[in-house]
Formats: sequence, structure tokens, C-alpha cells
Amino acid sequence: MSNARSPQVRTAATDAEGDWIFPLSETAATTRAALVSGASALSLVLLAVLATLGIVLMVTQPGSIVPWMPLALIPLAAGSIAAWRWEPIPVLGFVAIALAAAGSFVALTVAASQSPAQAAAGTAGFLLSMTTNVSVLTGAASDRWTGGIAGALGGWVLAEGTIAITAAFIGLPYRLDVPPIAIALGVAIGYAVVPLARARARRGTASLEQADRRTRTRRLREVEGRESIAVLHDTLLGELATLSVRAPGPITDAERARLEAGLESSAMLPLLRDEQKPVTSGVGALLVSIGAAGGIRVVLEGDVASLDEVADPAGSALRSALEQCVVNVARHAGVSEAWVAVGAADGELSVTVVDEGVGFDPGLVPHDRLGLSESVRGRVERSGGTVRVWSSPGAGTSVHIVVPMGA
Repeated sequence: MSNARSPQVRTAATDAEGDWIFPLSETAATTRAALVSGASALSLVLLAVLATLGIVLMVTQPGSIVPWMPLALIPLAAGSIAAWRWEPIPVLGFVAIALAAAGSFVALTVAASQSPAQAAAGTAGFLLSMTTNVSVLTGAASDRWTGGIAGALGGWVLAEGTIAITAAFIGLPYRLDVPPIAIALGVAIGYAVVPLARARARRGTASLEQADRRTRTRRLREVEGRESIAVLHDTLLGELATLSVRAPGPITDAERARLEAGLESSAMLPLLRDEQKPVTSGVGALLVSIGAAGGIRVVLEGDVASLDEVADPAGSALRSALEQCVVNVARHAGVSEAWVAVGAADGELSVTVVDEGVGFDPGLVPHDRLGLSESVRGRVERSGGTVRVWSSPGAGTSVHIVVPMGA
């Protein structure tokens, strides 16, 4: 599990180890960046098409359009690029983009009134209609608060208002241009749907995460079960098979010693005998005393002496984490007994704290509960170790801690 505070529902993919590698917040940011890039690219394409058409008309039909019309498109192009590349956009940046767009629309309205190819259509001509669409797209790309909804509508209001006021001063007939209105509403609705789709995806991701967590838990338990069977096969079952073919009679001291060694190697003897070697000092004794103070019996198994051989800072982190685990069992598990199994191999110490108590759902642990997230996981991970937690309501809890032995 990626976080003891609770597995965060924030992913779109997992790697081979089951760790979250593509947070949902990154998915939202990537979607937003794609929408901004698409709107800005489309704006620049439209402006390039308009500039090309203007040049073609000037060459093929001299006098049909004013020669300086393509120059009036430059402020709109600059505003579109600024909305795309400026992150974050300061307040003065918004003012600059709006003023550049307004100046461009004043010039384009004058150009339309002086161009026979556009003047007859008034304010609903092709030139002003297409540039109004550019203003809608640029406004949507500039909007950092409502996801593009207010920006798209604001871009249309800015363009339409500037064109209408300028047309009134220069005598260009005003005609309501419907296509830009439809595009503004379409862009606003499209941007509004993105959060809804993201919320739906978040709910689906939560279900996938729960299924993945259950699968990983089953896989880990299966691996542990098979390893236990292998250990039994290599030790205890081999000795029993040998005894089954010997002559009837009491077992010898050597045979008894081999059987006990097999039981000890499989960590079963303390449970079968219901006894443990007394620990009078070190971390093991500390855990026993903490358990006794909390009203539970702590059963130590395995290489308990290795608990005192871990170098700092991992040693102190492990000691504090184990203390918290025992305290958690005493406070929350509702049992009178807990087991601490210790094993050392390949320069690492592995400790598992197990109880058969009430258990809990790690996904429902509040974020402000720091007992497991900071007192156990945080300490251990900061010292170079790892922590895994298995628990479910009514099925007890297992906390598996691995730390490096060396400094």
C-alpha cells in the first residue's frame, strides 16, 4: 500500500510492483494542458488562413481588401501565444491580452468597412466572424479559474462588444453573427464536461484500486503460504517421513532434537508449546513490557537478538515503530496477545507484528491519524526501510517492516 494514511485514489496506471505511477492530479493537469494547446493551435491556424486569404485577395483582386488587414491580425496572434505559453498569467498579463485583442478588433472593423469584399456583410462578415472565433478560443485558453468556461464567453463578449462599438462610430452596419455565439457556447459546455468526466473517472479508479489491492494481498498471502509449505517440507516433513519407515518404538534423543529443530525453523515451536524464551534486555524486553503495560502478551519469535544489532538511524526508527505497533494493538485490536516475528537475511532485518483483532479498512483511515502513517511508516521509510500493512475488518492486522542492518 502506498500510504498508511490511506491508499490515495489518484492513479490512472500501476507499475509491475503495484505502485501508483500516474497520479490523478497529473491526469487533470495533462488534460488541461492538452485543451489549452489545442485551442491555441486552432487559433493560430485560423489567423494564418485569414492572413493567407487576405494576401490572395490583394493579389488576385486588387482593391477588394485593404493592404494592411493582415497586420491587424498580429495582436490577436500574440495574445493567443501568450495565453498558451504564459503560466501562470499575471493580472497585468490578462489586461495586456485583452487590450491587444480589443485593438486588433478595432483595426479589423475599420478594415472591413474599407474593404468592398467585407463591407456589404457588415459586422457579420467572414473576416470579423472568424476573428471572433479566435477571441473565443484565446479566452478559453487564458482562463485559469473556471477551466475555460468564463474565458470562452468573455472572449466573445470582448470581440462582439468592441466590434459593435467601433461599427457604430464608423457607420458599418451591425448584424448579429450567430456562429461565434454557437462556438462560444460549445466551447464553454465542452470545458464544463471535463470536470464531470474526471469525477466519473475518479470513481472508476477507486474501484480499480480496491480490486488491485485485494489482488496484491491475495498474491502476497499465497507466496507466504507456499514458502511456509516449502520450509515444512525441507525440515519437519522430512524428519516425519524418516520416522515413518523406522522400526516401531520410542524416539531417540537425536530424533527428538531433529524434530524440535524442524519445528523451530518453521517458527511453529513457540506456538505449539505456548512458550517463548525469556528476553531480559534490549528491544525485545521493551516490547514485552510495553505490551504488559497495555494488557497484552507479546510473543517474540525468531532471531530476536537481531533487533539490537541494527545500526542507527534505522535501529532507532525500528525501535520506535515497533513500540507504536504494540501500542496500537493494545489500544485498538481488542485482543490479549500479539506476535512479533523477527528474521535477518542479506543485510536486512524483517519484523512482522501480527494480531488477530478487529482489524480495519486502511482505505477509511482519516488523513489526520498519524499513528501508522508517521509513527511507523514515516520513521521507517525515512531511515531507508519499507512498511507493508495487511488488514481488513474482523481479520486482524499484520505490519511487515524491513530495515537495513548496516548504518
